Amino acid sequence: MTEEIKTLFENRTEHPLFYVESGSRLWGIASPDSDYDVRGFHLQSKEQYFDFKKHRDLIEIMDGDFDFVSYDIDKMFGLLAKSNPTVFEWIRAHIIYFNNLPNWDKMQTEIIENFDFKALYYHYLSLAKGNINLMETDKKFTYKTAFYCIRGLLSAELATKKIIPELLIDKLFDQFETENEVIKIAKESLEKKKSKTEKEDVELEKKPILLSKIKAYAQELDKNVPEPSNNPEKLKTILRDYSFELKNHYYGKSTKAQQRV
Repeated sequence: MTEEIKTLFENRTEHPLFYVESGSRLWGIASPDSDYDVRGFHLQSKEQYFDFKKHRDLIEIMDGDFDFVSYDIDKMFGLLAKSNPTVFEWIRAHIIYFNNLPNWDKMQTEIIENFDFKALYYHYLSLAKGNINLMETDKKFTYKTAFYCIRGLLSAELATKKIIPELLIDKLFDQFETENEVIKIAKESLEKKKSKTEKEDVELEKKPILLSKIKAYAQELDKNVPEPSNNPEKLKTILRDYSFELKNHYYGKSTKAQQRV
């Protein structure tokens, strides 16, 4: 995968910075036919950066099972500054295909320490409710849908306790001292999901049991909205300083001075 990313940028002027696996492979619930969801961010070329015209801040490529999305650094850091949980997963990913970032470990730690748990809570609960709606209307009641829903609910509960949810499903389970009913359902069905195709439905007789327990869990979580837990200005400062460092590295020492004009 690393070579594919390098090849992708051979005929482009942007600088690739950081790319990871996202989705079911990262979460440890991949099926035999799961795509490779590669996500990350890049730096525009010097010509693009200093051009008076605005260039596209997104690179998207879909080629077979290779699903690639890359944001430019300004878009990526803008989302991180708002405690966006989707890109927060990217910077915490353990499956890293490409990393060309200086002092990344320190930067990663500072972002994690200053992220907002309220944003995590609403994101994961919203994802779960979206999947509940799909199952409730029987538009999509697959093992993939059920697991994405359960993962969202468990992650939302941890956010209420100011605990960062693990990305791997097995490690996420381990963050709970006792097994609730939803975890039991998830564990019992996990191997079935892994061995089946992404689009295969949950067995008919299991649907109402699974759905009722998931909905009850979601209703309980609705009562436990956490307060904002971070200092947004501190997070912005961390990202701004690192952005200066990167742009100065790639564009030359004049960049930081120009940013202040």
